[in-house]
Amino acid sequence: MSEQTQDDATERITSRRTLLQLAALAGLPLAASDLGRAAASGHLGETWTGSENLDIDVSGSNQGAINLSSEEGFAFKSRLTSNTDSTGTAIYGGTASDSGKAVWAEATNDSGDAMGVYGTSWSPNGYGVYGDDGGAGGYGVYSDGDMHVEGDFTASGTKNFVQTVETADGEKQVAYTAVEADRAQTETTGVAELEDGRAEIDLPEHFGMVTSDEEDLVVQLTPYEIDVPGLAVTERTTDHVVVESRDGTGEFEFSYTVRGVREGYEDTAVVRDSE
Repeated sequence: MSEQTQDDATERITSRRTLLQLAALAGLPLAASDLGRAAASGHLGETWTGSENLDIDVSGSNQGAINLSSEEGFAFKSRLTSNTDSTGTAIYGGTASDSGKAVWAEATNDSGDAMGVYGTSWSPNGYGVYGDDGGAGGYGVYSDGDMHVEGDFTASGTKNFVQTVETADGEKQVAYTAVEADRAQTETTGVAELEDGRAEIDLPEHFGMVTSDEEDLVVQLTPYEIDVPGLAVTERTTDHVVVESRDGTGEFEFSYTVRGVREGYEDTAVVRDSE
């Protein structure tokens, strides 16, 4: 073995021992190639100054330099205690790979409410999780699966659904944009038929469950005949609509659209203060 190779091996062993010692001092359970395990007691808290506290470099295709585990609580916890306007960072991850992951989080339990990443902000204007594409035209946040929002969803751009289709020019994407309105709108639509100049339409039960009784309903009618008498909506509630012809005659189909306001959102402000 050459002198350089021996020096490299000695440096690697020293680095691994240093990591084990740091974990033991901090009271973290640490497994590193079965070299040892630190006791979860005797915690040590220290403060460093400078641009970097601890630099761990992993080469090759290894998953990481330290494996932390905890049966409950936190396997790893980082806190930024500065209360000034400085741009500090509690955890930072970076990758130069075109397919790498700067931060990888995985919840392996197949039941319950396990979370790969959980973010909380106690500031009224803060962000639990913030994503930025860096101006490169990518995605600040990309979700491969369903997304659930417990609260309002706000977008400064459009909200689309995108579907991949086959065309004569090959595979393309069709993007449909959500309709925007000045109120939290509910809507149901369908086709009905006049009998002796009258039609009573029972609206879906779920429409009444979520639509406010305090706001006016807007009903739009479109007859499917050319020569028809005038149509009018003579009754409208969240559970049914009555349509009648002007002269009380006629048997033909027509389409209808009923729009209301979502219950609990009657007073939603349209013009708001900037955040």
